[in-house]
Amino acid sequence: MRKRVFNWQGQRFIYLGLEGPPGRPLEAQAKGVFERAAAELNAHGLSLDKHVVRTRVFGRTREARGVISEVRGKTFTGQARAATSSFITPAHFDSDADVALDLYAMSPPVGGAPRAVTEHKPQQPFIRHLVWGPMVFLAGMTCEQHPTLKQQYEDILPRAGMLLKEVGCDWSNVVGLSFFLHKAEDPDALLAGVARTVPVTLDNAAIELVEGYSRPGKLVEIEITARRSE
Repeated sequence: MRKRVFNWQGQRFIYLGLEGPPGRPLEAQAKGVFERAAAELNAHGLSLDKHVVRTRVFGRTREARGVISEVRGKTFTGQARAATSSFITPAHFDSDADVALDLYAMSPPVGGAPRAVTEHKPQQPFIRHLVWGPMVFLAGMTCEQHPTLKQQYEDILPRAGMLLKEVGCDWSNVVGLSFFLHKAEDPDALLAGVARTVPVTLDNAAIELVEGYSRPGKLVEIEITARRSE
């Protein structure tokens, strides 16, 4: 397990990176990482159902990605739901595990602001946005309608801009931008294209190369975190 406790944007966060116990059935591995995450958060006075703001799940294969994604959906319900993304990427693993979890939890903001999860209508496996105090978390966004990387980020980014606007933000409020790019694509071309498409700073943009997503044909998944003006 990898663990990091850090302050960011005036809030206290905990990051956990866990891989399933190798050699066990996929569902057992998936349940195991969430059980370990729950225990670790509890040791810090936090919990899965109240404090998680973002999760990423990784599978060594498409089947493994599907299993851990399904277990995640059963683990987080209602206001416990958070920003999510999921990937197929054997290169992510340090062990022989088949599933892995990256989890970010946040301590309650000063002043006791309520946690507000907004769903799509009809409800989707991913949320519309999570707002908690000054922080805004969008789920990973992809595009299935277009075949090229350029077409996909040009479709995703305007939709993300509309979600930011719903919570009183614009691109100047974005403080975290993570791209999960298909390994066959060029990271420099992605960053240059994003810079031409929306007025967002890329100084702290992060890119991880992956092999696949929830469905074939996707080439990038984009995660966005923003901080609302106070």
